[in-house]
Amino acid sequence: MEAVTIENLAKAIDGVVLKGDAKKEINNVIIDSRLIGTGSVFFAIKGDNTDGHLYIEQALKNNASAIVVHNDLEISNINAAVIKVADTTQALLDFAGYYKSLFNIPVVAITGSCGKTTTKDIIASVLSQKFNTLKTQGNFNNQTGLPQNIFNLNRTHQMAVLEMGMSNFGEIYNMAKRVKPDIAVITNIGYSHIEYLKSRENILKAKTEILSFFNEKNIAVINGDDEYLKNISSDNYKIYKAGIHSGDIAATGIRQVKEGIEFNVGDEKYCFPLIGMHNVYNCLYAITIAKIYGLTHNEIQAGFDSFKPSANRMDIKQHNGYTIINDAYNSNPTAAKAALDVLKNIDRQGRKIAVLADMLELGQFSKSLHEELGKHAYDCGVDVLITVGSEAQHIYSSAKEAGIKNAKYFTDNKSASDYIKSIIRPGDIILFKGSRGMRLEQIINNIYSKEN
Repeated sequence: MEAVTIENLAKAIDGVVLKGDAKKEINNVIIDSRLIGTGSVFFAIKGDNTDGHLYIEQALKNNASAIVVHNDLEISNINAAVIKVADTTQALLDFAGYYKSLFNIPVVAITGSCGKTTTKDIIASVLSQKFNTLKTQGNFNNQTGLPQNIFNLNRTHQMAVLEMGMSNFGEIYNMAKRVKPDIAVITNIGYSHIEYLKSRENILKAKTEILSFFNEKNIAVINGDDEYLKNISSDNYKIYKAGIHSGDIAATGIRQVKEGIEFNVGDEKYCFPLIGMHNVYNCLYAITIAKIYGLTHNEIQAGFDSFKPSANRMDIKQHNGYTIINDAYNSNPTAAKAALDVLKNIDRQGRKIAVLADMLELGQFSKSLHEELGKHAYDCGVDVLITVGSEAQHIYSSAKEAGIKNAKYFTDNKSASDYIKSIIRPGDIILFKGSRGMRLEQIINNIYSKEN
């Protein structure tokens, strides 16, 4: 992070400096008091589970140079600058917006119900062939995570690729207001967070908040095959629709090969090292943006070749004669069906085993959507189905009814892990897919640990 004076920090967040030297500089922004060091400003964020104001003493012990608070506190014994604001979360976003404004570089922002992180990683990998590109680390994509990525900007960066997630209305709006992306990508409109937003129409409204500050200079890149996105239009900004069935940029001749998946865009052929039709869409977004910024076909392909997926995302490994597809980072109905489609299209050697866990935050739609996934597992030719979690029992019952004879239901990872280890054999292909809270990677680690 480039140094910023406490005076400019306070102005950016509409704060009052209660104590400290306003000319002093800070060069690090922290919301975790354990990570504080000299030169750091600590924002005391009040979250769902804890309140950063409880950790001010620890931040000061770790030599914080400044603290930003919205609670009243005794400051006479504090040996650091103290800045008072109305709301520390909004102040953090305000400071991120100010800091981003110090850099005259294009920003690409990505949102959508699923595929955000992989799309972000692909776009960044491609753009990095020509530009020094900052990208969101992991999936730090909410109102406190996004700013932490922006603070990693420095004078060497030429481009930023940022991910924006949400669980309710207003969150993406708040981030877009500060970041003001030049290009926005919306991957799809599915069922993620429908427990809070109640309908896919509302999810569409929440996701398109990313376009709230667009004008004639901005570009939206969207999934032209998505039933909710394909009808988006605007006279105020340019829209590129990417698709397989139709679109301004369309993939044809899609074929699975040993190296991954091949497809054509016009007269150009591309190969991407991960399989799955959903990854063709992700690549199309990257190609669209790359063309906007003048990258050549060879540069785009080099970006695909150097792509490295984030942890637990469509990570395919051979182990002791069988294949594990680790797609366990998160799940929702759209992503889970796409993962099963990948399993379906892999050349058969042994059994196709699907380990499917709860898909969370589906609210009143949970039972029917889990049942739908069970039917899809049958349609994809799953030989052995293992479900984990209370909601996953609906996957199990639906799959059994559809015709999967070899199916088991477990309530915990340990029991499921023990069973899988007892049945696994060379030639099997095993897919793991579940919501983040289900932590299916624990089962994978247990399988590896037993055999190593």
